Amino acid sequence: MQNCSSRARPVIERQLNVTPADIVKVMGQKMWRKWGIMLMEILLLLMSGGVTAKTCGVISIESHTVQLGSPLFASCAVGKQVCPGLNLDAQVIWKLDQNIIPSKDHAHVHQNMSSIYFRSFNKTSAALSCHFRMDQGIQLMDRVEINAGYPPAKPTNLTCHLNLTDERLVCSWQLGSNPLIKTNATLSIAETNKNCTPYEGKKYTCVPRPGETSCAIPRTQYHLYKKHAVWITAQNELGRVISSYLFLTPMNYVKLDPPVIKEAAPLLSHPGCVRIQTKKSETGSFIEQWYQLRYRKAEENQWTETKPIMKDSDELEYCNLSPATRYHFQIRCIRIFMKGYWSEWGSDTSLLTSESAPTGKVKTWWRVLEATGDGPTQIQLLWKALKKEEVNSENPWYIVGIRLEPYWNGNVVCNTTFLNCSFHLPHGATGAYLWVYNTAGHSPRMEIDFRDRKIPGMPVSWIHVLPNSDNSLAVEWRLQTMAKSYVLEWRKSSQNLESDFKWKTEPEGSSTSILQDIEPFQQYTVWVYPVYENQVGSPVQVNAYSRQGVPEIAPKLTLISVTKSSAQLSWEPVPLERRHGFITNYTVFWTDSDRRTLSVTLNSNLTRFVIRNLQPLGMYNVLLSCSTSEGSVNGSVLMIYTTLLDEMEIHVLIMVLCMSSVMIVIGSSFICLGKHKGVKNKFWQVVPDPANSSMGKWRPVCHETPKMSLNIREMITSDLTILEGWPEKKPPSTDVTKCTPVSFEHKPQCSTDDAGVQRPYINVADTVQYAKVITGYFGQSPTSTSHLRSNSTQPLLSNTSPSPQTYENMWFHSNNEEDSIFLIEDENLSNFPLLQALKIQEDGDIFSF
Repeated sequence: MQNCSSRARPVIERQLNVTPADIVKVMGQKMWRKWGIMLMEILLLLMSGGVTAKTCGVISIESHTVQLGSPLFASCAVGKQVCPGLNLDAQVIWKLDQNIIPSKDHAHVHQNMSSIYFRSFNKTSAALSCHFRMDQGIQLMDRVEINAGYPPAKPTNLTCHLNLTDERLVCSWQLGSNPLIKTNATLSIAETNKNCTPYEGKKYTCVPRPGETSCAIPRTQYHLYKKHAVWITAQNELGRVISSYLFLTPMNYVKLDPPVIKEAAPLLSHPGCVRIQTKKSETGSFIEQWYQLRYRKAEENQWTETKPIMKDSDELEYCNLSPATRYHFQIRCIRIFMKGYWSEWGSDTSLLTSESAPTGKVKTWWRVLEATGDGPTQIQLLWKALKKEEVNSENPWYIVGIRLEPYWNGNVVCNTTFLNCSFHLPHGATGAYLWVYNTAGHSPRMEIDFRDRKIPGMPVSWIHVLPNSDNSLAVEWRLQTMAKSYVLEWRKSSQNLESDFKWKTEPEGSSTSILQDIEPFQQYTVWVYPVYENQVGSPVQVNAYSRQGVPEIAPKLTLISVTKSSAQLSWEPVPLERRHGFITNYTVFWTDSDRRTLSVTLNSNLTRFVIRNLQPLGMYNVLLSCSTSEGSVNGSVLMIYTTLLDEMEIHVLIMVLCMSSVMIVIGSSFICLGKHKGVKNKFWQVVPDPANSSMGKWRPVCHETPKMSLNIREMITSDLTILEGWPEKKPPSTDVTKCTPVSFEHKPQCSTDDAGVQRPYINVADTVQYAKVITGYFGQSPTSTSHLRSNSTQPLLSNTSPSPQTYENMWFHSNNEEDSIFLIEDENLSNFPLLQALKIQEDGDIFSF
């Protein structure tokens, strides 16, 4: 059979048009004017099909579709028979869309006709209308739509492929430039003769869907192994064009379905090689095929295509891959001898290639964690992970062994997957060895010498650490002349020295480095070591933040001591992880009861402060503010009450109280020896010193909890002890109110049998509840009043009596023969100024003495 060219010359058909404008131009001479007008009328009459009796005017035009930029002639003829009222001299008006065409561009060819001529019609779509100006106004006579475009361009890139799944021959093409008007395309196929000429009578035509440029030819319209011609015809109102012919044998244009990867596995004996088993698609199982493989690493997106594998086999092998690396594989096929098209890529399959022994040298660093004169030195050895192409394993292991002069002694201290190892260096050890190993083998042994820091080298002369971003720091240092490299360490300053930290190495000549993975608002400590030929320089460290903020909290104030004119305060520094920046200063504010506020700013290294020049018996609100460069935060308010008496004044008061007894001073405690009649002496329980008390508002026993809690730490520091003795007595039977001894954490638990009866005195063997200071003077009569108590649960000695006998202590002498504890009426205190100072009463929001 004669070979046919795959492409043939196109067949183009065009129409030759003669416009009325050309006729008018020819008959423009005066000697032919009469005959020209008559001929024009006949021509326009033929073009318009005649003017009907009901038509007043009609536009005549050669074609409603013209080529863009070509000339255009139109005329408007008037029928006088149906427009008797039309003035023959009436003005003709032409419009293109809504725009009036100037009268100079059109002329009256005859009394019943007006014409217009466009040298170049440059609108793709427009409406041309004819009007007459009449007495009633402008009257529309006729209107036509005009479209402009181009003849169709020649279709290109005609391709076809055979799909064995549905046995359709699918062809596609590309249209030329946009013709701007409606254009139709059809696909034709026909068998050819020996001369490669298609049999037109046997052709099959396929019309694609609107907007599509492909068409499918069913199996019944072609033969698999016979030669066919395929072409595209494009046509619109301005012309018709045929593409080049495509000559093909359908079976040579087959596109197979992709094969399936049944199994993929690494070759353990050959690291970097894989074996892939394939299976042909069912539709193409009878066709001999060649294959092509492509692959990519799991962390990459770019595929690498291999050369075609020119054999029809269900098992393929491929090498040149990296060991211990996960790859994704895909495969496709084509009919042997590259006839037809490659199939689509098949489904994705992944596998991990086999391991090989590690290669490369590990970067190491070490530091001393603990060094004592007697005990062994604790070393922390660190190393960087090898690159993926060097370690040749996903999970490498590391072995660290101790070196004793002159060789390794086989003492393994670490076998780990981590990147560090801590161990105690035995006596005589000078270094260590490090190996990296996996299932395929191990790397060469690397030696670490611990003697290079026995004599530290020169440190860098200066170092600066600045924020580089919210998550990085920029480190700068001065170059050292003999330094071979530099090592940088960094960690959060809040971590302890043995915690994991990060490190990196910079080469010789470097003076800057960027530290990544930094947390904002956290302080970091950075060290820089210069590394010399046989020694390491001493480190220089700097603290820095990548970004500072306002402290999370302020320190809590603690009252150490208070007098009538001063208060000593202390506080603990804010934990590093909650400072969020460098503390620039502290500020102490205090406000008295008159709302007058004073403050003082302190250095950030102070943790104590004494407020002076306070007023006695005053209440002050104290607050501590903590500041960084980004702002301040205030702590909680501490309320302070100054005292009335200093310590010496309290001593004088106690002496007055003990004037009827012998007083013994032991340190800050007092012992009063009372007069008694042969009764064995007993110690009275320690009484808190009211001078240093910040007791709140006391209430009667079993009443509601005081609004202000009692702080036992602020009780009186001096102790008053009365040595007296009395026989044990039971409480009178009239006591119907039973109260459980109270503590600082709980309210009194009371049960009342008779709400109208209240006992002025309660005493048990293990607990005493103190009323406010009560005393009697020689011969003073007691008065009746409700007593108050504090929340003290201070224990008493066992076998005590509710009250001493009247003869046992002159404090309790009275006209009443019965034993009792009594209170002094308020007006009687005026005779005793020191005792009056101990009186506690409510006065507004503070205590008045």
